Amino acid sequence: MKKLDFSARYTHPNFKGSALYISGYPKVWVPYTFLDVDEDGNEVECESDEGEWELDETSGSILVVMVGDDHKWTVDAEDLVKIGENDYCDGCGQIGCGHGSNRED
Repeated sequence: MKKLDFSARYTHPNFKGSALYISGYPKVWVPYTFLDVDEDGNEVECESDEGEWELDETSGSILVVMVGDDHKWTVDAEDLVKIGENDYCDGCGQIGCGHGSNRED
């Protein structure tokens, strides 16, 4: 899996023209398991209706947010392309916008 810089900004093909930052990893529901005996007397592992949410750090998915927004999106981490500090507006998140405070004009 691609090594990610959680402090960097990125682009992604699904969000052309917008800068993204990494929010974290998505969560997956992991049911509790227990052993039971089937009708032939064999022990079988069964899943419970109960369980817990766990961070999914191995699937290759990552949660991102567009700069200037708050909605989280799940994307494939391999599709993220790191961009430079001056490549986007830190206010609106648009790539190429010159109004952000991270500009040295």
